Amino acid sequence: MAEFLKNNALDFLKEAERNLEEKKNNLAMFHLEQSLQLALKYMIYQHTGSFPKTHDVVELLNRVSSLINNSRLIAIIDSEITTLNLLKQAYIASRYFPISYDEKAAQKSYDVVREILHELGLV
Repeated sequence: MAEFLKNNALDFLKEAERNLEEKKNNLAMFHLEQSLQLALKYMIYQHTGSFPKTHDVVELLNRVSSLINNSRLIAIIDSEITTLNLLKQAYIASRYFPISYDEKAAQKSYDVVREILHELGLV
């Protein structure tokens, strides 16, 4: 189960990269949210043997940061809460609502997700 979550997280990140290159920002935001969500669930699963059914990436990130006692993740949450909330919103909005994300927001989201995955040792 754990490797499945990790592999999908990395695959979603690759899709987001392709979406950004193609200027498909809505899809990039969706794939970035999925990448982050699955990476965080992977980390929780590694430490507890299960993961919560929530899709809230901020809640998941807070849980991971406390599980692994990582001050850098706490700093990312504090400094990037706006971007993290945008990603949280993208879980629903990018698929179902007539919302569009600009290139800067999508790129910033990519940078934050990549930084978190790097901090977790996944990229």
